[in-house]
Amino acid sequence: MKLWKWLVFCLSLLLSNSTYASLADDLDKLIAALPPGHTHSIKVVDAKTGKVVFRRNSSANLIPASTTKVLTAISAYKILGKDFRYATTLLGSHPVAADYSGDLVLSFSGDPSLTRKNLTGLLQHLANKELRSIRGNLWLDGTLYDGYPRASGTSWDDHNICFAAPVDAMILDGNCFYGWLKPASKEGDLAVMIYDAPQWPLSVENRIATRKPLPYELGGCVQEVWPSSSHEYRLEGCVEPGSKPVRMAFAVRDPLRAVVRHVNAFLKANNIRLEGKVVVGRPLDDSFFQVLAVHYSRPVSELLQHVLEKSDNLYADSLLKTIGLSFYKQKGSYFSGTRAVLTMFQKEDVGLSRSRLMDGSGLSRFNLLSADDFIAVLQAGWRYWEATAPWLVTRKDERHWLKTGYMSGVNNMVGYVFEDKQPTLVFAVLINGLRPRQSATMEEFQAFNRDIRRFHRAFLDRLTTAD
Repeated sequence: MKLWKWLVFCLSLLLSNSTYASLADDLDKLIAALPPGHTHSIKVVDAKTGKVVFRRNSSANLIPASTTKVLTAISAYKILGKDFRYATTLLGSHPVAADYSGDLVLSFSGDPSLTRKNLTGLLQHLANKELRSIRGNLWLDGTLYDGYPRASGTSWDDHNICFAAPVDAMILDGNCFYGWLKPASKEGDLAVMIYDAPQWPLSVENRIATRKPLPYELGGCVQEVWPSSSHEYRLEGCVEPGSKPVRMAFAVRDPLRAVVRHVNAFLKANNIRLEGKVVVGRPLDDSFFQVLAVHYSRPVSELLQHVLEKSDNLYADSLLKTIGLSFYKQKGSYFSGTRAVLTMFQKEDVGLSRSRLMDGSGLSRFNLLSADDFIAVLQAGWRYWEATAPWLVTRKDERHWLKTGYMSGVNNMVGYVFEDKQPTLVFAVLINGLRPRQSATMEEFQAFNRDIRRFHRAFLDRLTTAD
């Protein structure tokens, strides 16, 4: 019997006859139907009392993937506070006039929601003052963060993809740019790259051929992305003649360079002459600068909704660095952020001594957490705010709230179950080592993943009927 049929059979039997077996027996039957070769770490407890309802291998450290964002969200809301907002600021030594003498500073704070439109609106303060010339330098200050723009343990071949965009204090449009790759009308010609925002001066070196797959390209045409000296990337491979356009979402390779280009483009478009230079850095003596204009992000409660509902990696990792900045009053980094998170939980008697935390998003495969860890973290969140945490207030399903985490071989979920007249439950289900039989077709691989999702639904549905 196929896995999904077995799960459906188990679930229908369990829900139709709640006296069939204990909750533990029911959940064990579901786990037994998982494919061979997997590893799991599972735990369910009463949120208020901490009484263990179910536990299997709960101390086993596994790759958490995006469920890591739960730690980031709880830490950010606790450390930064509900009223925290990112501020991107335009500074000067004196008010702006037609001919400004002195330096100007654009100070970036790592706002993951900052767009080119937002930055243009901030710079528009200069144009509104009918500024004609700047007799000095325009500084772009991104010094609030330091260290690597990506965490250790992220896959190198993800670096060009938008969901793994570099995290710097300077962020515009999520440090991403987009386009469509269309086959040429004539076989043998290069494919055509059409950008969503051609005015955003970011491009790829297109070497994609319009051709049929070669005999060894069993899965059809693929596109490979490499760094390029003259563009953001070099794109190689093929698209089949007459095929549908391929959606491309690229990570900006050099965020600092991208911001410099945008600022220079604004100055040129508004006929503002810069007699100095656009300089990346912070003036040595900035004590005399005053705020000329400021752009604020949405409050942290709304940013965290984006982290948890959209599973946005850039938002999560920028918030992690900001946690480090706020906690230690030093520059934000992956190291200071993860250390701050672990220290905060340690002070709350949440022992994460056997875990390993490398980022705030879960992109790193060096992260290691157990079901025990997640239960302790989620219980801490419940002690702080119970159901008033913003991500619980706005949940779409009254019966439960969960955060999932996926990557190759990994399929996890953690969260809460709410039932009338029943205690709130906290659960963590981590499953690693998932792989279909070799060599699975694309259809078989998709069916395999659907089976795992059915397991999660069946597990969750059984918890909602716990008695």
